[in-house]
Amino acid sequence: MLSECSEASYRTLKKYMSAILILGFIWGTIGYLFAGRYVGIESIFGKSVVALVFVLVIVCIERFIILKIGKSAVTAAMRIILALLMATLGATIFDQMIFKSDIEVKLKESRDEMANEAIARRSGIIDEDFNRISLQRDSLQAELLVLYQKINEKPFITVTDVETTKIPNGKDENGKDVYVTQSQVTKTNAPNPLNAQAKLDEETLKTYEERLKELRAEKVGLSESVRKEYADANVGFLEELKVLFRYIIFEDSIAAIFYLCLFLFMMSLEILVVSSRFGEKPCDYDVLVEHQLNVKSATLRKTEENLVSNR
Repeated sequence: MLSECSEASYRTLKKYMSAILILGFIWGTIGYLFAGRYVGIESIFGKSVVALVFVLVIVCIERFIILKIGKSAVTAAMRIILALLMATLGATIFDQMIFKSDIEVKLKESRDEMANEAIARRSGIIDEDFNRISLQRDSLQAELLVLYQKINEKPFITVTDVETTKIPNGKDENGKDVYVTQSQVTKTNAPNPLNAQAKLDEETLKTYEERLKELRAEKVGLSESVRKEYADANVGFLEELKVLFRYIIFEDSIAAIFYLCLFLFMMSLEILVVSSRFGEKPCDYDVLVEHQLNVKSATLRKTEENLVSNR
């Protein structure tokens, strides 16, 4: 179809191809860096595949914008929204790659703050458990002291054992045997049963002491373990985004100006195709496509009318 068009259509094609190549290169770079830093892909082949997917998505979106025939307010609004979203995502990811070194420095500070907060929070939980168990231990020790006092006062108790036997005692008037019940009382000394309760309390006290020892050891190593936990944690995209805005953009005016300029540059590239579609007049390629569409529609309508009239 382009062979039937003028040089203006060829120039329009070259212009759109240049814009798509620029966007493809940018999004390919974004996809490659994104796969390596946030997805965790280490191989060059894997990162290249992700970059290719990013490029294909962008090319398909731009083709949809470029090849749209006719004008529609809803379609135009959707194109603008889509371009702005693409620009925001692309600029954000690309800027995070550029500010990578600065983000890593500030990320350490951010994680130190989070580690300090986590240490204080976990230390409070340990203190609560320690105080609760200490109170239980002290209470049990007081009860055990009372038990030992009672045991010392009465180490043994007297146990009375009554044994009952029946002894024959003649016969009654009917000639049946008559028995007399005889009881034998035996008294013996036995250890105080409170000794068993005291042994159980002693075992419980040992359990409390072991738990308190564990809590002391946990609190001693708490700071080191928490800091290591935060230092070894994987870096997330949203975490870096927060650090970028909180510690770099909002605190340094020079960084904010540079980020804004870079963001606007990226956004201008993203909306380049959309803006060019709104600002130019239809070329002969567009006119030819619309003409063929109208001719085809008219032919189909005429054929349908002929079929209806022949019935």
